[in-house]
Amino acid sequence: MPSIPATGLSRGSIAALLILAALPMLITSVPSASDYPNHLARHHVLAEIGRGTPLDAFFAVDWRWVGNLGVDLPAVLLAPWLGIETATRLVSALIAPLTVAGILMLARAAHGRVTGSAMLALPFAFAQPFLYGFLNYCLSVALALILAAAWISGERRSLWRSLAFGIGAVGVWTAHVMGWAIFLILVAGAELAAARSVRDLAVRTLRALPLLAPLAPLLIWRGSGDQPMFWYGRDVLHFKVMNFVTMLKGLSVPLDLAMTVVIGAAALLALLWAGGRRLEPRLAMSGGLLLVAAIVLPETVFGSWGADLRLTPVAVMVAIMAIGPAARPDRERLLVALGAALFALRAGWTSVQWWQAGRVLEARLAILDAVPRGSRVGFLSVGTKCRSWTLAPDRKLGAYAVTRRDSFANTLFQIPGSDLMTLRRPADQAYWFDQSQDIPVLCPQGEPDRAALRARMARMVRDGFTAMWIAGADPASVAPPAGFRIAYRRGTDLLLLKIAPSG
Repeated sequence: MPSIPATGLSRGSIAALLILAALPMLITSVPSASDYPNHLARHHVLAEIGRGTPLDAFFAVDWRWVGNLGVDLPAVLLAPWLGIETATRLVSALIAPLTVAGILMLARAAHGRVTGSAMLALPFAFAQPFLYGFLNYCLSVALALILAAAWISGERRSLWRSLAFGIGAVGVWTAHVMGWAIFLILVAGAELAAARSVRDLAVRTLRALPLLAPLAPLLIWRGSGDQPMFWYGRDVLHFKVMNFVTMLKGLSVPLDLAMTVVIGAAALLALLWAGGRRLEPRLAMSGGLLLVAAIVLPETVFGSWGADLRLTPVAVMVAIMAIGPAARPDRERLLVALGAALFALRAGWTSVQWWQAGRVLEARLAILDAVPRGSRVGFLSVGTKCRSWTLAPDRKLGAYAVTRRDSFANTLFQIPGSDLMTLRRPADQAYWFDQSQDIPVLCPQGEPDRAALRARMARMVRDGFTAMWIAGADPASVAPPAGFRIAYRRGTDLLLLKIAPSG
């Protein structure tokens, strides 16, 4: 068998990749990940609840141990020194670099070096889940990759080492339960591929039992809820296929689809054409198990939507990483260069788009200066397109009313059993949470559903909202309801405030 070239990345190259990965979150004050404003608002509530702010009237916090705290805990801990916006952004900025580090470490642990296939997997650090803003999940994936790399690279096994990995598994679970599941699959694949006999597999299984330590907090956590843990959506086959098509969705149709095709074609050609390559059995087994899991997993798990959508890019990424280095150094260098170029393009394009969008979003947030502190702000995002590939950075912009004005907003997450933060009013729990801000567009006309907008505004009036921020519609076409006045109007943003009684 030809010897495998021992070339690899320099420390300077690795540092450059990590810096580039952090760039999108660092160069803007308002990151464009769609769910980011909701995470930020939740962190603000967790940091400020019980301190006598108006937030106490709107929200309650039930401090307990759940498998969905990845960014929440460090952001809240850093908030007293950095402020919640800076703390959340800096912690979030670590996610993509940690994912890159996890990919490189896992490749080195399995192949003995950083491979071209690992470089080809790097753009998945900016896959759809990251651009969507699934912060806790994405952080847990990065931690799972790093911990799996440490598991695979360790030759000597001992009880203490297994217990240490059990503690690490609890940490990954605390970040997000699905990250722990991914870690278990990575370990299961590695051990199945490495087992030499049934007895050897039994020994390996016993050694991995401490990795199941998160079952204890998981059972306590889910035992307190009354919501179904798993369910499938409609058109399952269609959405399963689209999960693979849209793995890199978020920036632009041509760029995202072209990059997906190029990565897939390059991986296939590397395996079939670049002579001397082999599949690394541990990563191949893990990637295969993850692909099966992505196909059979329900759309919603533990009340969290998009479980299969989130897992699909990870499964494909690990499967690509299973491709070993080429026997010929020139072909390996070519794949390394292609992967680095695709990653630089992905990270660079994301940075440019987020910087441009961030300037616009920060300017639009000036509307909050006119919002009285402690208001009940109804945010309504008016649809203007029948179909859109890019992920809207402003669909939950109203959540900044929580962060910057200590107000209520109707965009926040409502995941029974999975949130430390809950809404105090029963009416809010029943209706005024994420997706209540969406006003649909009438297709094929491409016009906002103005009847739905008027009905939503009327319901907000009845439910005691004192401010309404209508975003996306022509302000001249929106009539203030009785008892409200126009307080701010700029571009497609309109703020209506309740008129205070005279005297």
